[in-house]
Amino acid sequence: MIKLTIPIILLLAAVGAFASPHVPYPPEQSPNGLSVYFDLEGETYCVVVEDWTPGPEAGFTVMAYLLLTYPETDFPSVQAWEANVYVTTNSYLYPTVSLTPGAIDIDPDPYDYVVDCGGAAAIPITGDFTMLASIELPWLGFEGTAECTAHVGGVNGSESFPDGAGYIPEPGFPIPCTSAYYSWGDCAWIDHECFVIGTEGMAWGDIKSLY
Repeated sequence: MIKLTIPIILLLAAVGAFASPHVPYPPEQSPNGLSVYFDLEGETYCVVVEDWTPGPEAGFTVMAYLLLTYPETDFPSVQAWEANVYVTTNSYLYPTVSLTPGAIDIDPDPYDYVVDCGGAAAIPITGDFTMLASIELPWLGFEGTAECTAHVGGVNGSESFPDGAGYIPEPGFPIPCTSAYYSWGDCAWIDHECFVIGTEGMAWGDIKSLY
C-alpha cells in the first residue's frame, strides 16, 4: 500500500455516483469535529469512481478538504491545529498539499501536522465549516479500481492534544476535536461501499472540463 501525506482528499469523483450527502452523526452530537470531506460543507465523505483505463489523457484531478466542523468557541479564528493525516491506496496518486495561506507545519514527521497559523495567518472560523487544509490530487492511473482511504487521528506524543486532534483558537485555549465517527481513524473513502443516492454518467471530456 502506498501511504501519502495529505491533509485531506478529494471532492467530486469522475464517472460514478455521489455519496450520501450527510455526516455520519448529527452535528449537535459531534461539536468540534475534524475529518476529511469531498466538499466544503462537510457532507460528502465517500464517493464511487468507475473503472477506467490509465493513460496520458485519461487522468483526472479531485479535491478534498480537512474541515473543522461545528466549532464551539467564542473566538473568531484558529491560531493553530494538530492532526495526523494520511491516505492509503494502491493507486497512482501525486498530491499537492496546501495549508491555508501563511500557515506553517512545524512538525518534521510527514504524517503529523502541528500547524502554526497565528497572527496574520489566522484562519477565520467561518460558521459551521472551516477549512484547515486542502489537496489537489491528480489521479494518473490505477490497477483495477480507484480506491483510497483517508485517515485522521492525533499526533503521537502531543502535550496539547494527547487523545486525538485539536485546534487552538487563542493561545492557552486548546480545544480537543472529535472524529465524525466518535473514534479516530478512517474517515473518508473513494470506491468503497457508499450509501449511494444517485448516479450520473459523464464522459471523460466532461469530467476534465470541470477542473
